[in-house]
Amino acid sequence: IVNRIEHGQGTMRDLDELDRIAFNIQGRTICALGDAAAMPVRAFLKHYRDEFVHHVEHKTCAVPAYL
Repeated sequence: IVNRIEHGQGTMRDLDELDRIAFNIQGRTICALGDAAAMPVRAFLKHYRDEFVHHVEHKTCAVPAYL
């Protein structure tokens, strides 16, 4: 899903799906790695959703990459 978004093929539904998957992992696994993987995804989508939406709608990043 992230690869599709990164390469300009993502949809708004993909953003919702990412959040849904992370929500269903967080707090529901025996191993702490589930939470360790899900929490950053949910935090990124919560705090930077506008940037993800821009990337999906415009097929490019809102902020230029300097790396």
